[in-house]
Amino acid sequence: MGVLVAFGVVAAFCIFRWVIKWHQNANSVSGDGNLLKYIRGQYLDKDKCKIRWSHVNTVGETYSFHISFFFNNGEPYPISDDEIAIEIWFNETKINHISDIPSNQDDEVCNVLHTSFAVRQSGQYKVHIRYMGVHVLWSPYTREFEPGPLSSEQTVLLRTTHSLLSVVTMTEEKNHQMEIIPRDSFDNNCCSVLNKEDFDQKFGLTLVEINSLDYNPPFVWEVEKKISSQRLVLNFTVYQAGCYKAELTYEDRPIKNGVFDVIVLTDDEATEVKQNVHKKNLSVWFECRIVPSECLLDEPKERPNRSRVLSLGDASPLKSSMKQRKRILSTEPTPNKLKKVYCYITPKQLIIREYFLKIFFRRMFTFRLSPSTQLICGENDEQSGLPVVIVDDGFHTKVCLICARRNILAATFVGILYSNMGRSESYDEKVKYFHTQLLKHHQLSVTGRDKIEFTIDRNDILHSSYRATKDLSTSSWLKRFVIKFKHEEGLDWGGLNREWIHLLCKAIFQPREGGSGDGIADNGSGMFRSLKDDPQALVLPSSHVQSGFKLKYYELAGKLVGKCLIQTALGGENTRQVTARFARSFLCQIVGLPVTYHHFESDDPDLFTSKVRYILDNDITSDADISFSEEEYSSDGKLLKVVDLVANGSEMSVTNENKHKYLDRMAHYRLHKSIKPEIESFIKGLNSLVPDEMLGAFDENEVELLLCGSSKINVKDMKEHCIVSGHFGKILEWFWALASSFTQAELARLLQFTTGCSHLPPDGFKSLEPQFKISYMPFNEGALPTAHTCFNELCLPHYDTYEEMHRMLKIAITEGSTGFGLV
Repeated sequence: MGVLVAFGVVAAFCIFRWVIKWHQNANSVSGDGNLLKYIRGQYLDKDKCKIRWSHVNTVGETYSFHISFFFNNGEPYPISDDEIAIEIWFNETKINHISDIPSNQDDEVCNVLHTSFAVRQSGQYKVHIRYMGVHVLWSPYTREFEPGPLSSEQTVLLRTTHSLLSVVTMTEEKNHQMEIIPRDSFDNNCCSVLNKEDFDQKFGLTLVEINSLDYNPPFVWEVEKKISSQRLVLNFTVYQAGCYKAELTYEDRPIKNGVFDVIVLTDDEATEVKQNVHKKNLSVWFECRIVPSECLLDEPKERPNRSRVLSLGDASPLKSSMKQRKRILSTEPTPNKLKKVYCYITPKQLIIREYFLKIFFRRMFTFRLSPSTQLICGENDEQSGLPVVIVDDGFHTKVCLICARRNILAATFVGILYSNMGRSESYDEKVKYFHTQLLKHHQLSVTGRDKIEFTIDRNDILHSSYRATKDLSTSSWLKRFVIKFKHEEGLDWGGLNREWIHLLCKAIFQPREGGSGDGIADNGSGMFRSLKDDPQALVLPSSHVQSGFKLKYYELAGKLVGKCLIQTALGGENTRQVTARFARSFLCQIVGLPVTYHHFESDDPDLFTSKVRYILDNDITSDADISFSEEEYSSDGKLLKVVDLVANGSEMSVTNENKHKYLDRMAHYRLHKSIKPEIESFIKGLNSLVPDEMLGAFDENEVELLLCGSSKINVKDMKEHCIVSGHFGKILEWFWALASSFTQAELARLLQFTTGCSHLPPDGFKSLEPQFKISYMPFNEGALPTAHTCFNELCLPHYDTYEEMHRMLKIAITEGSTGFGLV
């Protein structure tokens, strides 16, 4: 009897489980609880679904998978988009994807869901597949994607000095190490996929002597993996002192920063250089002979933008680069008796002096000790047999020196500059070192700072701030400012100070949009101006004659920027950023870099696209009636004066031979000389708090990030403030899925391709003028996307597949940002 009871209980339990399962499955399919359908197997069986994964397992491709749904009886199960939910996650980021039910399936019943997404970052992705809220099969699935092959364009050689310096110093017979950051084409670290065969067969290092392209010095080298840091290490040893040109390649292509000069010193020379670099009150000098400028080879007609080219490294083939470097002096014999000069290197400058009676001297040339100043080593002088070096900052007259101790001179120059920059090439490390040194220079700490209180008139923010701070000493500027606004209650626990800096930055750096000086806080004071009537235009100082402000106000502006840098160095809630969009030419002058006509492209695009581009692209003869002079007009269009850009410039015609010199002279006048007192006052105020040699570690792009921070491109913000023109269908959905998968670098390229600028206004796409626009171009099927940068408009053709659109958009933003497809 007990056995029967037990059997009955088990049977009842099984029937109960069967009913529950039937109810769940039947309701999930039709909701009518039809027992007959369930008996026939006409319900979705999640365990019988099939998933076919793509074989792709590396980044850079579109990854796809197909899910086939079936009834319990094996027949295809019809599906709809609203029943199935797909989620793909990488770390904490949700990845956009495209899912659709192909209409051209062989069976009449559409039971297959096709899903695609773009893979840019290597690592683990989680794929969640749910039907009616319930996971299908073994969901969530994990898919692992490896980085792509090493890309020579993305891989960087860290020279252990500043990225703008192309010189490496080492000692003979001693191993020198340089790190390599291996990257694939999507900037993923690809160290894990490299092996010994890659190191031995695909990397190459060439070393040739400056004086002879055919002489290869004795040296050994190897590349090995540094697993702890996911980097590679280049070890090489040169067994003979001298000056060499080196090139590191991967698959016969130079890697970034892979072409560089190598100065190999003897033990005694290395000791002397070390002593020079670490001298207190440094004043190192070298006896030289100066070569007349007429003995130099003519410079090329087109000189590239120095700061961009140097930061990218010299990617030209080694032999070609060496031939250009080797030929410094012309074939004409140099004079028998050259003038003796002395080259002094200080922490800030390289100075060339001529002495009289060994007591009196004349300063002949001064170059700022910064990454823009190059020491170019060339072949030995044929007559004296002594080494030759050229000092060139890209703007001032080149100076050619013959110096018996050239290698020590060049190594000392590099060593001092290297010391100023904290022996770091990484931007983040440079910033960290900069902040540490700035606090050390002023002996500051986060705690224990004295405070100083001000009362500021919110309605007269600029003048009241000037009056409150004009008599402050440097030590007072280092104190904690406690702000109280006139006729307002409130204690400053940091918020009022932050608001004061924001309002003062806005009053100083925002250009005046019109009217009188009223409403400075809202409309800008006119101290800074833009060269284009556009709220997003970049700004630089106005002439104090035109703005009506004393030069002391520009000194205040510099001190305000210095104050923000000190606050940021203190870190945490003390951090303050400058609210401004500085012109590139102005940023260059802050860090001592020269101004060239290339700066017009960003600072004055209207002038660049009209006058500058016309002169560059056309033959210019004396009949063109362009002279080395500049006309100045008043605000009402009245001619005020004509300024000669060179001596007797109004009588000198611009021709093809001198048009680059003319454009540089015009840039020098417009962007520097015409506002030189204002720039010098600003820099004086800045340097009173931040020594200029500390800022010498940065180029103009880095110093903008240092002062103003960076703006992250948000795809959601782009989508919310975008104008859509045309009937896209799925093309627009595909575009947003692709944009969401882009890295910040790719988004910057997309923005650059569409607007001509990779930087957004402070308020993001909301303030972009004209508004970001996407237009549909169905008649241009399968072509590359194009852009109208003057209208901030992206034009997308029709594509048959998501994969095709992915490929074409990628080509457009990588090639188009340098001229491919721009309209």
